[in-house]
Amino acid sequence: MAAYAATLPGANRAVPNLPLNENMKSRPIDVLVYGTVCLDAIWRVEALPEADGFAPILDERTTTGGEAFNTCAALHKWGSTVALAGNPVGADARGKQLLSLIERDAPDLDMSYVEVNCDCATPFCACIATPDGKRTMFGTGFDAMKSPPPEKLPLRKARWFTMDPNAWDAGVTAGLAAAAAGCRVVAMDFLDSPAMCSAAEINLTSSSRLGTNLTRPVLLQKAAELRDRYNKTAIITHGEDGCFVAAAGRKGAVRMPAMRAPEVVDCTGAGDIFRAGLLLGLSSHWPLRECIWFASGAAALNCTAAGGWAGVVSRVETFKFLETAVEHEGLGND
Repeated sequence: MAAYAATLPGANRAVPNLPLNENMKSRPIDVLVYGTVCLDAIWRVEALPEADGFAPILDERTTTGGEAFNTCAALHKWGSTVALAGNPVGADARGKQLLSLIERDAPDLDMSYVEVNCDCATPFCACIATPDGKRTMFGTGFDAMKSPPPEKLPLRKARWFTMDPNAWDAGVTAGLAAAAAGCRVVAMDFLDSPAMCSAAEINLTSSSRLGTNLTRPVLLQKAAELRDRYNKTAIITHGEDGCFVAAAGRKGAVRMPAMRAPEVVDCTGAGDIFRAGLLLGLSSHWPLRECIWFASGAAALNCTAAGGWAGVVSRVETFKFLETAVEHEGLGND
């Protein structure tokens, strides 16, 4: 791990978070992240209670969240030039709290494409985390969520574009427009849209979208089938068992193991941070294998804190972790 980490651009260079000024606004955008922005409440409990039962809350915190925000915040922390295009934030109490948290935790993040709308409710998600790192989620406001139309997005300035499927139709429309505008697209969980899968450069999805109790040989086969169907790189993530990668222009598929987290506190946002790490590497012109290694390390570190991006550390710290990281033994479901 140390050998490859030391060779990657930026491995030994800290990237400061610079204030967003007019000069930065005119710069090309490394990644335009489109999708969900919400307020998260994280509860840590010893175990979920049975019906009519009770469980004490060990720790409670309210944080910024949403797939798009988590991914964008991580890329921003690593020094990428990013823009967030998300659903409107309501002018309600949750919206005010969310905007206050963003101002506190990511004050120079470009929020130009996220509106405050008095006519909508701020999406809210309650995430209940147990000591095994699993989480149970309850949400409100997502069904009515709207996202900005493509004509309001800086597609011509963006080199990479990615979106999540919560606002499905809007995500497909924006993703297709981004590809038509020349963006290279990483589509996350859009397997039900053949048009989007054909237009994307990388189709990224979780194994949970494909079924349950899937074995490694089956996931390798599914990754290869997805790649062959659209002639685009396919990546299927499978939690602590790593991911299954079928690269465009190649045959077969390979499994890349996950990194073992030093401590598992909360797995909320692990997939979002994996996507962020992947996009950091892609936008930095790293080979795909190195992109995935960094993504795996970043996702593992994110599980050490409660919140969708609470465990994200600097680029330098992530590389240091990868130099000594141990591959997770996986689920053993060959």
